[in-house]
Amino acid sequence: MSALTERYMLREVEEVRTHPDTTAGPGVTARVRAVLHRPGADGFGFLTGETLAEQGIETTMPNLPELDTPPLRTRDVAVDVRWAGPEAVRITIGAADAPRSAPTGTEHGILVTPEYAETSTTVEEDEHTIIVTGGRLRVTLGRRPFSLEVQDTTTGATLISTAGKLRQVAGLPIAPAATVGDTTAVNLELGPDEEILGFGEQFGRSIKNGQRLRLRVEDALGTGTGMAYKPAPVWYSTAGYLALVNTGAVVHADVGHSRNGVFGIEAECGELDLYLIAGPEPKQALTTYTRLTGRGAVPSVWAFGYWLGRCRYHSAAQMEEVGRTLRELGIPCDILHLDPDWLVVDRLNCDFIWNTDRFGDRAEFLAALERLGLRLSVWELPYLDPASPRYAEAAERGYLVTDADGEIATIAGTPVPDGRPRALVDFTSPEARRWWQDLHGPFLDDGVAVFKTDFGEGLPDDVRLADGTGAEHAHNLYPLRYNGAVSEAIAERTGRAPLVWGRSGWAGSHRYPAQWGGDAESTVSGMRATLRGGLSHAMSMPGLWGHDIGGFFGPELTPELYVRWTQFGALSPLMRAHGLRPREPWEFGEHASGIAREWIRLRYSLLPYLWQAAHESAAHGWPMLRPLALEFPDDDLATTRDDAFLLGSDLLVVPVFDDGGEPVRRRFYVPRGGWTDLVTGDRYEGPAMHEETVPLERIPVLVRDGALLPRLAVDEHVRNTDDLLDAPWELHAYGDVPTPATLLDFHSRPFTVEVNGDQPTTSSSTQVSLVRHTPQEARS
Repeated sequence: MSALTERYMLREVEEVRTHPDTTAGPGVTARVRAVLHRPGADGFGFLTGETLAEQGIETTMPNLPELDTPPLRTRDVAVDVRWAGPEAVRITIGAADAPRSAPTGTEHGILVTPEYAETSTTVEEDEHTIIVTGGRLRVTLGRRPFSLEVQDTTTGATLISTAGKLRQVAGLPIAPAATVGDTTAVNLELGPDEEILGFGEQFGRSIKNGQRLRLRVEDALGTGTGMAYKPAPVWYSTAGYLALVNTGAVVHADVGHSRNGVFGIEAECGELDLYLIAGPEPKQALTTYTRLTGRGAVPSVWAFGYWLGRCRYHSAAQMEEVGRTLRELGIPCDILHLDPDWLVVDRLNCDFIWNTDRFGDRAEFLAALERLGLRLSVWELPYLDPASPRYAEAAERGYLVTDADGEIATIAGTPVPDGRPRALVDFTSPEARRWWQDLHGPFLDDGVAVFKTDFGEGLPDDVRLADGTGAEHAHNLYPLRYNGAVSEAIAERTGRAPLVWGRSGWAGSHRYPAQWGGDAESTVSGMRATLRGGLSHAMSMPGLWGHDIGGFFGPELTPELYVRWTQFGALSPLMRAHGLRPREPWEFGEHASGIAREWIRLRYSLLPYLWQAAHESAAHGWPMLRPLALEFPDDDLATTRDDAFLLGSDLLVVPVFDDGGEPVRRRFYVPRGGWTDLVTGDRYEGPAMHEETVPLERIPVLVRDGALLPRLAVDEHVRNTDDLLDAPWELHAYGDVPTPATLLDFHSRPFTVEVNGDQPTTSSSTQVSLVRHTPQEARS
């Protein structure tokens, strides 16, 4: 076994040093002796070179096998405990003689600040423990055997406790508290009722208990492969905390999958840099998390309208015809999306050379769309084809990623259509980053509204980046840097809140809105997986998220599934229909098109509510699409539900996963309180399971009692959100509404509303009227 692959288990604290307040935060560093270990003969449990008694082996067992212990070899490990704020502690484990990859915490670009508030700490020591207390957190290090425990002093709850005491029958430990080597790991005990959620956009069940996840950014090739476009080493535990592994390295999360009751976290690098945030309620934890990692700005109002695209539109004439048809049919729409046909060299290449043969003069094309009341979204990716005229320029200037030998690196994990390698822009080079950002400038000057930042998952493993980022961190950080570069270019050039439409991501990507759910299959399963991806994304990458209505690929999409997916999309944070084949409503027949149009209009009627929810989310670091677990954390049944969601705080959305035209029996959970169906006015009482027969024309959308839901009147004359900016608002009051209420108009100006009488009193110049919904007898 080479020194590189040897693994050492932390055994005994030998020295503790106390740190005053520094850029890395106040706290302590413990020097811990770690001993070489290897698996036992049966492959389950671990042995060291210590005596059997020191190891706790059950030597009196009559059938104890012969134990082949490794040599007694040790190394020093440093365990740093620092505070990033009163609710946040940073625990870093790594070899004592190795430098840290992120000394202040911000070097990877995941965190934007080392600490969000000053925190004083106290240290108590005795022969058994070192106890460090700061803010609401208490960290206890066991001296021998080494152990780690974190408690919330406000609630008295134990948040994490290492699992080193867990053993197999012969006494061999099965989950050492912490290990170092070519990878670094901690093993935590799962509480009896503890549930784990998050880890980025994962398409499996929202509760991660029983799963083993490999967190590596991938071109996932759909939603059913087990891979993820936007994984994140971020999770929420119902024990009352949120955690981040601050790394770009691949992370393995084994949530009771390999070892019952053990939650193992392992990073494929020489350190584990863990941020733990106290949060008995997940909203509170996300607010603290985004104080460290940043928050995205709310984009313009038009972003919350309907987006439409396909892969691909082939000409300006074709897109203008789509725009005219939208207007003729009275379907509101704000954005048309243009996939790669706008390029001359258009297969896994983006060089910003506009295809005038297909789309003519860009400014004139955008002006034609503007006359139709439409804005343009443009596709890009960060790869260059050697066939592009810009490839030689980028290579000569050193703007492309190189491998360890200094040769231009080529993408991995995504198939190429022609056998030619594709190079990648190196966003860690300030010059390359500026060059790429400047290429967006003329497009933005002409009026392009959005860039769809596609791909970004293809950085190979053995690379050498301009800024010296370690190869083990480079791959997963690449999409964070790519989306950040484009987002910042948009903000700089336009002066408005930027908006991208990103497929790939990592921890921290939430501050560059928006992300979408990747290439879902056009099946019921693909729709179901898409929602689960959004729910996991919400608990760990809180921001703006959407999906391709109808899915991107796969079997021919039925009109009925298109309708069901449109209903889901109409109540999602952002609404975009897109796929390999046409996604225009009229392509699915008159009946489906008519239903889709009504749900698109319903979305536009909710524009003021969407605007409130977006600002609330951005202000607090919350997602707009919310798992029931986020709004009802003390409801164990709500925590397990991943077939419905809340849009903002007040709308419970129950998608129907079906591709047929007959009414569907839909069983769904309603959390505590009274609720009113937005469409039918039916009443529901929770907490309770309900079952409805749901026709194709609707899905259950329930409004929470106490909500003040601002809406607009939308008819066949409304083309886009611009037509609604000065329209009067209807304030729908459901039950007893707390007053005064504060709302934001479409210019982001706050105003207050009193709704005690029949007519609202408001400080806004916006005309408002009141509609009261008095609760009737509810179903329970």
